[in-house]
Amino acid sequence: MIGMILRNIRKIRGLTQTQVGNKLNLADNTISNYETEYSNPSFDTIKKFADICDFEIRFVDKKSKKEYTIKELSKEMDF
Repeated sequence: MIGMILRNIRKIRGLTQTQVGNKLNLADNTISNYETEYSNPSFDTIKKFADICDFEIRFVDKKSKKEYTIKELSKEMDF
């Protein structure tokens, strides 16, 4: 599923696999492998891929419907 999401956000921005690969310092065939789910990117690579395509990853609390960004969840929170 993540491969299809990565491919779709890349295509929404009109970027090629080569362009994304260059920005991530990865070969275009590595991007292809991620998009076809032949291999799995790390979460850090997924985040960088999304950033390159001007997308933000958000987490939604199913109970409260509150949205959190990665930045918010990455810092100390007072519960």
